[in-house]
Amino acid sequence: MSESDTWSSTSQIDLPNRAMSFGDGLFETMYWDGEKIRLFDFHLDRLRHGMEILELSVSGLQEHSLLQLLQSLNLHGESRLRWTVFRAGKGKYTPESSDVVQVLQISDFHRAPAIKHRAIISERIRLNPSIFSSSKSLNGIPYVLANLERKRNGADEIILLDNHGNVAEAGAANIFWEKGGEIYTPSLESGCIGGVMRRSFLDFLEEKRIEFVQDLFLVADLLKADRVWVSNVTGISMLGQIGSKAFQTDLPDYLLAFYKNSI
Repeated sequence: MSESDTWSSTSQIDLPNRAMSFGDGLFETMYWDGEKIRLFDFHLDRLRHGMEILELSVSGLQEHSLLQLLQSLNLHGESRLRWTVFRAGKGKYTPESSDVVQVLQISDFHRAPAIKHRAIISERIRLNPSIFSSSKSLNGIPYVLANLERKRNGADEIILLDNHGNVAEAGAANIFWEKGGEIYTPSLESGCIGGVMRRSFLDFLEEKRIEFVQDLFLVADLLKADRVWVSNVTGISMLGQIGSKAFQTDLPDYLLAFYKNSI
């Protein structure tokens, strides 16, 4: 945990804090491949953008010392990193400071399954687009409730809609689909997270001059797809079925090429 330029090992966090009291912060879940953090620049961009919205001090970020710390730990193999940044100080709804506390958690990395066989559409949770909905804030209640619904229904994945019934994202991942050779994904106006794998994949498509569409789509549009997949820091999972509609689960050439380059 750090409020200065050093990191120290701890199993305790000072209480009360603004992360617990108000969810006044952000986090990034990242993949350490044994030598570097994959797509670290994208993580930094998203984190800084969210911090500017929350009026947190971006100059307080310790990205360089974080990388030095990871190198010094001699982590062998893959690890999952969670970098939490929340507002320091006290105060109630009106903060007293823009300084930040940073916490790094390191755990085992588990890849996403190649296929998630059964997905459902959430009947309980709707997402609301906002100025911070594309960032990963500490308010994860919509995703907690959605994944409880998924678990209760024995599904492998759950798909969330916005308040207008547009497809937004999956329970912990962005969603894409292909229909007749065209690629589609919900725009950020749906309230979905601006995922780093999402950004990397769209950059890849642009580089390869493969057309794609970002827009607002109804469930009916999604269910016309030939293939559907979800992606996050753990990888890509093809969806076998949404409700009673089945999809192809083989990886098309462009997705296989992206997967090999990014994982």
